[in-house]
Amino acid sequence: MRQLEAFYESTPKAIGFVGRKIQIPSRSINLCAPPKSGKTWLVLDYLSKIPKKKRLYIDLRDLRVDKRSLKRDLQKFIEDNNIECVAIDHYEASVPVPRCKQTIIVSDSPATDIHMIPLLELEPLDFEEYLAFEKRHIHLEHSFSLYLRTGSLPAMAGVHESLLTLSLHEEARTIFSLESELALFKYLSRYQGKPITPYQLYTVVKKEHKISKDRLYATVKSFQERRIISWVSKLDQPKAAKRVTFYDFAMPASMYFEKSLMGQLYSIAAARMRKKKIEPFYTDKIDLLDPDKRHAVVISPFANQQNSAAKISRLIDEIDRYDIQKVTVLTISNSFGFTFENIEVKALPFYEWILQD
Repeated sequence: MRQLEAFYESTPKAIGFVGRKIQIPSRSINLCAPPKSGKTWLVLDYLSKIPKKKRLYIDLRDLRVDKRSLKRDLQKFIEDNNIECVAIDHYEASVPVPRCKQTIIVSDSPATDIHMIPLLELEPLDFEEYLAFEKRHIHLEHSFSLYLRTGSLPAMAGVHESLLTLSLHEEARTIFSLESELALFKYLSRYQGKPITPYQLYTVVKKEHKISKDRLYATVKSFQERRIISWVSKLDQPKAAKRVTFYDFAMPASMYFEKSLMGQLYSIAAARMRKKKIEPFYTDKIDLLDPDKRHAVVISPFANQQNSAAKISRLIDEIDRYDIQKVTVLTISNSFGFTFENIEVKALPFYEWILQD
């Protein structure tokens, strides 16, 4: 019981907590988010509002934890102390979920072995949340430039630019505890926003690393389950290579000296569409497409009206094929609009598009 008493007497504090778009409700939940997205801080802030004697926070990654005795003693400890809310961080299926008035299970991927506990998903920082974390912003364009460099992990928002790469690499080593995982992440990072299949990745990796196809496929699947990566499918071609996007677009960009602005912008745009409950697709010529609303998104950081008109003209066959009614051109800072063969074309800066309702 000693470890439980220690947890009971000392709950960590969410010092400097900045509010997020979601809040924890007063019922049992499985709080799920990719690594380093701010799950722990959100839970600790919630627990701070509950009387000390009514709450219990347990972190299974605490090296002092004896999981064998924890499984044996936890339920009795909750009942003996009339605890009303218990939070288990870095949840593992080997530890049974205790019975309590409110149980908060915190995990990177949905805890599929838990029944009757609803899922609450926390997303990494979008640009709007980033503005609350980042205190240096003077102008939205400048703030978006900082967002591109720091990424969507809350811990990075206040890091000085000279320390960003080092800090991102330290976070990567924490997220990927196995060298093989980190090496695979680095290879995959080069393809941010580009189409690739696991087999194509395998043919690249095996030239320098000894890894089985099954192991590589399993690792890529685990990245997806933890929502470290997501895929954008090619419209009407489910077997075609999918474009890979990352939940934090700055970390993969930090893996190489060569920068990939297009890859970062692609991950941001795809994430924004998913947050709006839109499943994006791509085609041979269109970066992102919402086929239901017949809306095409074209990423062109330095577009102006003249070169955009030329670019749209090269898309006309696909515009006709998919009956597209609206085209949005995403730029870094320019905004303009025009009509091309009865198609509404509107160019917006990324930061303005992201902040739209």
